[in-house]
Amino acid sequence: MRWLKSKKARVNLIAVYYFQLILLLGIGIYSLSGVNKIQKQFSELFSKKLIPAMDISRVLELQYQNRFHLEEFLTGLSLENQIQLLDDIRRNNNEIDSLTNLYITSSSSMEAIEREDLKEFVKAHKAYRKEEGYIINLHGAGHGSVAANRFKLESSIKFQNAVRPMKKFEAIELSLGKKINERVKGQVNAMNWVLYSVMALAVLGSIALGLNLGKMYMEN
Repeated sequence: MRWLKSKKARVNLIAVYYFQLILLLGIGIYSLSGVNKIQKQFSELFSKKLIPAMDISRVLELQYQNRFHLEEFLTGLSLENQIQLLDDIRRNNNEIDSLTNLYITSSSSMEAIEREDLKEFVKAHKAYRKEEGYIINLHGAGHGSVAANRFKLESSIKFQNAVRPMKKFEAIELSLGKKINERVKGQVNAMNWVLYSVMALAVLGSIALGLNLGKMYMEN
């Protein structure tokens, strides 16, 4: 293997070695950076969009539960059953307040459109809850038919006004979540292209070195 003592052969070997070493270091650094970015994006997707979307769904569920509870309350069931329904309504409203306050206190991290929908919901839900209490009091005072009519008319409109902002809020969260997901997909695709390109360069460099060394071997 005297041909390996050739200065040209040694230079080629060293050049390809360092070339592949630089490629490996570069790909390692790029991969770590890309993985960290993707992890951060998924964390943002989970904490800022997925959890809020779940909480919003819960608020909507509680709103509809209270609507059904109020309707049952007005049907004139037993006093025990009515007391239980009022307890359920009160408990649901407390949970709605708790979930809503969680986002009101962290509204600075929200998009402007999210803050607007949240404000709209708070205002509309407050109006509906006032109507809800008024209907309960009417029924308790013996004005069952008046309370039932009010439930079908005025309170129905106020209920829809209270539900609408949360539905909009939910749609916004899903839309923003999709954007983050698309951004992550773009980063993953970019990483794949870089990795494949580096692998191809490494293979081509090795082939070129092999051909060059084979040529020098034949010449010697």
